[in-house]
Amino acid sequence: MSALFSVTSALWLAMAPAGTCWLPTDQTAGWKRVELPEEAPALAAPEDVDQFRVGEPARLLESDSKVYVGATSPKPGRMAYMFRVPPGTTRLEMSFLEPLHGAKVDATASAGARTFPLLSERRQAGASLVLDWYAADVDGVVVEVHHHLRERPVVRSWRTGRNVWPEREVSVPAAFKAPRALYFLHPGGGRYITLCQSPGRTLTLASWPAEGAPAAVSLTRAP
Repeated sequence: MSALFSVTSALWLAMAPAGTCWLPTDQTAGWKRVELPEEAPALAAPEDVDQFRVGEPARLLESDSKVYVGATSPKPGRMAYMFRVPPGTTRLEMSFLEPLHGAKVDATASAGARTFPLLSERRQAGASLVLDWYAADVDGVVVEVHHHLRERPVVRSWRTGRNVWPEREVSVPAAFKAPRALYFLHPGGGRYITLCQSPGRTLTLASWPAEGAPAAVSLTRAP
């Protein structure tokens, strides 16, 4: 037991703490591949960058015009917005043209004949709403806003999220399937990307990697 404890302790001590960062040597636009350091298996780019680590699920965020079914007014002062989500969806993100200014919001998910609440009269101040759930068989979501004397809310955009394993997708090139690798899409435009140890964070993609191969980049420890 003592030997096992010593090995486990050594691995724990070698692990970089959350927030420890590295700088990629290549800061140009395009897909990059980084071999994960032994002490940073949860290395990640900023949250708004398309990225995934091989061997882990990533959340694919998709914008499909068919998802938003439409809106009705079930009662005076209320608007209900209906969404039909793809199989495997576990997240819905939506935004309105204007902030909701503290309006109460209900959200209900449906899976076949059963329904369950996601929100119940939760006041929302801003113009965006994010709903997460764990049931993989959800096929619809209804979001109801109690706007009353406020302006009637208008949906501006939406997207759904589902977990994927990019290395299992036939359409993803083999160059994006190396083990112990982080792949990220550098946006370019003079932006400087820093990669940080981020355990527990789910990485996201807005689209699959295109044809071709990513540029392999090395890392230097950030000061």
